[in-house]
Amino acid sequence: MNEHKKVGLALASGGGRGAAHIGVLQVLTEHNIPIDMISGTSAGALCAAIYAAGTDLYVLGKYLCALAPKDLIDPTIVTRGGLISGNKVAELIRTLSHDLTVEETRIPCYIGAADLETAEFHIFEHCKLYEAARASMAIPGVFTPVKIDGHWYVDGGMLQELPVEVLRAHGADIVIGVDLSIKKPFVVAGDKAPGAHSALLRTFAVMQKEISRLRNDRVDVRIKPDVSFMGMISTAGAEEAIRIGRECAEQALPEIEALLNE
Repeated sequence: MNEHKKVGLALASGGGRGAAHIGVLQVLTEHNIPIDMISGTSAGALCAAIYAAGTDLYVLGKYLCALAPKDLIDPTIVTRGGLISGNKVAELIRTLSHDLTVEETRIPCYIGAADLETAEFHIFEHCKLYEAARASMAIPGVFTPVKIDGHWYVDGGMLQELPVEVLRAHGADIVIGVDLSIKKPFVVAGDKAPGAHSALLRTFAVMQKEISRLRNDRVDVRIKPDVSFMGMISTAGAEEAIRIGRECAEQALPEIEALLNE
């Protein structure tokens, strides 16, 4: 392999579908695919932060599969900007990322969120990993926004579902993107309207799909696990999602290795 080629891995947003990221990371690690830098938004930010902090991927997978909704959901007052305060999720990320700062990761880790004031995509450079990841996961109306250095942030997937540009800007020669976009249609049974929660999350998914289409993110290898069965903030089915992530990564290995050997 040509050592001078830098590999960047971009992990997409996707709520509970992010469990597939773990399977992809496991396979890339097992096959010694060098990951020189990593980026992520929302669920991808969570996995990027924990991976960059050096947490064992197999321990992470088992931990995720063992989580129950009560371990993630802490309801709050709606007027505070979201149904869930996100404190439990923040503490979980803090623990699994060893309370490291963005500057202390073993490889560069670029986590992005949407700045509510400037409407720009912001990459965090000087804060705790768990703070950056929690901000990037702040789905509007679901999780409360996060304030860092005087700015309020919400889900990075609103602006960049797959954060590729930051990897190119920092010298990545090869970019692998893990795309978790929903591929199945939203089916509503009978004449009953979908619930507020389902409609909100599906609307968000539709918005992300259109943004991705318009951006046409330039990746060299796109890994697309179909884990549409996963809920937005549920871990039910995580074991299967990890398995599918592994399977898709294994299928992409020949393409990745060919690029590394060019």
